[in-house]
Amino acid sequence: MRRRQGSTAQKGHPFDRRPTGGLADLVWDWSKSGTRQAARNRLLRRLPGVGVAAAYRFGLVERPHYAYGIRRATELAARLGHRGVTVVEFGVAGGNGLLALAEHARYYAAATGVAVRVVGFDGGAGLPVAKDPRDLPYLFGPGFYGMDQERLRARLDGAAELVIGDIARTLPEHLAARADVLRDHPVGFVALDLDYCSSTADALGLFRGSAHGHLLPRVTCYLDDLPGTIGQIGEAAAIADFNEAHPDRPIGRVLGLRAFTPFDPPWADRIYVHHRLDHPDYARLEIGATGDQLPLAPPPA
Repeated sequence: MRRRQGSTAQKGHPFDRRPTGGLADLVWDWSKSGTRQAARNRLLRRLPGVGVAAAYRFGLVERPHYAYGIRRATELAARLGHRGVTVVEFGVAGGNGLLALAEHARYYAAATGVAVRVVGFDGGAGLPVAKDPRDLPYLFGPGFYGMDQERLRARLDGAAELVIGDIARTLPEHLAARADVLRDHPVGFVALDLDYCSSTADALGLFRGSAHGHLLPRVTCYLDDLPGTIGQIGEAAAIADFNEAHPDRPIGRVLGLRAFTPFDPPWADRIYVHHRLDHPDYARLEIGATGDQLPLAPPPA
């Protein structure tokens, strides 16, 4: 869920019951894992010797979940021999997330040598009217999260492609119009931030159909609007519906990711991966894969 300008509190979140007052606000933010992580990251970034490379390695950047997704995408693309990859944000709103995605894309393109193409999809006029009772109508409404397109395009300055309109229409049009580009830059990371179950279902059209050329065999996904919901509504319901209809290409949460991510970030619980089990490259051994041998250790002295 999106955040208030200048605050780490989540806009409209049912658990947002902030006290007011300097010290009380500080204690409140540090008492919760999500806001504590953001405050801690800003503090650590100011320490001497923490450069850009260290900030990315330890997830101290803005929207570290986006940086993680791009890293996974560029690493997999490189290991499978692709020269480029596409990363997508569904639900751009004001554009802060897309700007962060473009910034992280520049870093990982330089670090890995894999070209990163950035695309953002949005209706452009805020949230539409809900189509499904599972669209969280008690949290969101028509017109929420509008966009100043002219200002955002100026800030992007060509760093990302902005696709405006109903995703149910613009997504298939984009896939058809950019088919050649996507063959060279298959999608490797998707951020789902559309709030509604129905809109998320439209975005998952990216993964429907038998064609594989526009996708890596495993696509990292970030689901923004899971906190405070249940599995039968919102984004989780859209994922469940997709999985029921497509058992050969499931989308599931990465198990145990927090334990292997620096500083145990809560966003790791919202990282999912789309596995295309029937993709021709799915079983292809990645260059640099480890763990091929586990020899018996010598007996203790």
